[in-house]
Amino acid sequence: MAQGRIAANEATEGNRAAERYVLRRPACEAEWAAYFGIRQDVSLEMEAFALRSPPDAEELAPLHHPLLLWCDGRPIGTIRIDQLEGDRAAFRLVAIDPPAQGRGHGRDLLHHAERFAREMGCRMAVVYATPEAAGFYAQAGYVEDVWDESCLGGIVQMTKPLP
Repeated sequence: MAQGRIAANEATEGNRAAERYVLRRPACEAEWAAYFGIRQDVSLEMEAFALRSPPDAEELAPLHHPLLLWCDGRPIGTIRIDQLEGDRAAFRLVAIDPPAQGRGHGRDLLHHAERFAREMGCRMAVVYATPEAAGFYAQAGYVEDVWDESCLGGIVQMTKPLP
């Protein structure tokens, strides 16, 4: 009987954790401001990647899905999932709000992004990671893939099957 209660409690805890997080497209001007604000705060040193607000044509292209991660009703992360040819999805512009970093939110963002990509019919996720972030992705099951260094020097291309 005690084992049944433990399993039920663990399932309830898992449901609560899932309810804490919502990954969805920004729906209004304030949410777009949060989306770009988080990306800007994370990417200040990356001035070559100009961030545009409001969203431009590149951000809103038909196969691009800009998404905001919410935790307990508060926006804490961003990702843009681009559908690539075949059955692949590229995870771009991944960012967790600096005050929320180091608390596991990035893992939850990846989990939700992978589920989103699977629901679109994608079977492979591709990320273009900085060398500093490659270890994070490796811990999440991503492996380094062949990359043409002339494209973006220093960026590590990593992939993960999405069964």
